[in-house]
Amino acid sequence: MLLFKCFISILSMLSMNLYSIETADVVVTSATDKDEELYKAGVEAFKIAEYYNAVRFWREAAGNGHAKAQCNLGSCYSKGLGVIKDDNRAFKWYKKSAEQGDATAQCNLANCFLNGVGVRQDVEKAVDWYLLSAENGNLQALTSLGICYRLGCGTTQDIDEAVKCFQQAAQGGFAEAQNELADCYYNGNGVLQNYNEAFRWYNSAAAKGHIIAQRSLGVCYENGHGVPVDKSAAVEWYKKAAFQGDAEAQFYLGECCYWGIGMKTDWGESILWYEKAAKQGFADAQYRLAECYFAGEGIDANYKMAYSLFQKAAWQKHPAAICQLAGCYYTGLGVDMNLEKAFELYTTAAELGNADAQYYLGECYQNGEGVESSIEKAVDWYEKAAEQGQPAAMNNLGALFFHGIVFKQDYEIAMEFFTHAAEKGNPEAFFNLGNCYYWGYGAEQNYLTAARYFIRAAERGNVGAQYNLGILYYRGMGVTQSYSEAVMWLTKAADNGYHQAQYDLGVCYYNGQGVAKNFNKAAELWKQSARQGNEDAIKALRSIK
Repeated sequence: MLLFKCFISILSMLSMNLYSIETADVVVTSATDKDEELYKAGVEAFKIAEYYNAVRFWREAAGNGHAKAQCNLGSCYSKGLGVIKDDNRAFKWYKKSAEQGDATAQCNLANCFLNGVGVRQDVEKAVDWYLLSAENGNLQALTSLGICYRLGCGTTQDIDEAVKCFQQAAQGGFAEAQNELADCYYNGNGVLQNYNEAFRWYNSAAAKGHIIAQRSLGVCYENGHGVPVDKSAAVEWYKKAAFQGDAEAQFYLGECCYWGIGMKTDWGESILWYEKAAKQGFADAQYRLAECYFAGEGIDANYKMAYSLFQKAAWQKHPAAICQLAGCYYTGLGVDMNLEKAFELYTTAAELGNADAQYYLGECYQNGEGVESSIEKAVDWYEKAAEQGQPAAMNNLGALFFHGIVFKQDYEIAMEFFTHAAEKGNPEAFFNLGNCYYWGYGAEQNYLTAARYFIRAAERGNVGAQYNLGILYYRGMGVTQSYSEAVMWLTKAADNGYHQAQYDLGVCYYNGQGVAKNFNKAAELWKQSARQGNEDAIKALRSIK
């Protein structure tokens, strides 16, 4: 039924059709001139929202066989205007009118059969009535028929026929058809991909107030599809659709606010738009809002709220949200720690193709977290993630080649993986490349190159690189010797809890190298290191007693 849900959501906007006196064609029926007057009186009452009176006039005319009155009476029952909502009666009146040849009623009757409203769902009959209504000139029915051909709903899928329907209705000025035709050109569906034509039809539909076309026009302006890139124009079109309640446009507007696309960065404003879209169940917005709660960006950090939003998006099979939900269970942030549940969710997201989840699933298998340890399965998932360019997975594969685990030891292949991961900014890969150049594994020994990689890793928070860089500055290897620089980097590593950095920094304080002598500070650092079992620190403490 998922196909029909998607299809019904498109057609639900088109289900209510009421005639206006100015545009209605006369349908030959058994109705009298009096019935025509009753019909017109109903139209006038409807215009000023006197629905009860409109129904009263139309009911009398409809009972005498007036086709338009029958159709409009059906729409009142469909929407509960002037009467208690009654889908069965709506269907009855649509059918009476449709059988007299009224094109609008025929289209509405098709909607009933498609959606199973007031009648048992029958998509084949829906297509039959759309076809009949389209032949009678109803552009809405022609568009809906095109959608049926596009999806293969109630008929054999036929993209070419779908495009023909959209083209005919679009040329007739029907906004929904223009949007559908634009989609075909944008995606190359049934026609050669042509962004210029897509933009032209989106623009035409957007000018008529079509919300989805307005949002799509924003996408064109943002990406330069069929029109020169204009981020500010993209924002304006997103706003038009967003203010009318389009969840996807609200999400895009939130992204513009967050990243400063076409406007100044404003995290607070981005939160407002993410919230609007998330409340409508838009999974991407739920996910991004959860990330903001998790990181405390634009809003106070709240792990429980982040968990709740990740969960809502995950229920919609949002792969990244499922991965992050697994992370909540893995770390115990926002929910009780549960490694088995984390493993289960990582598996689900990984099987949906999420590269990060594939990497984390590999970590679970390698470390035996939530599942029995299996280095072979870990490698399988690392390889899947690496194929998608996941940098941490590339780095881990490099480490396996470096140490000769599963694979035959090969420093050069290891360096290739480290290099690819480093190109994507992975701190551990920079650190590993630094070590390769420092020791001459897989490359000629080069302290200068090693120092450059350690700097890039250290600046990204890698503790090992911070420590190694401190040692290089202390010894003047690959860099100009500087005790003060050594102290700076050793301090960073020590503050991050690395016991050897705490010991070596203590030595600097004890000897006054790069910092004023301070025996108490030295002793304090050695105690911190000793608590972690560092033998050098334990010996140093004994020597000063």
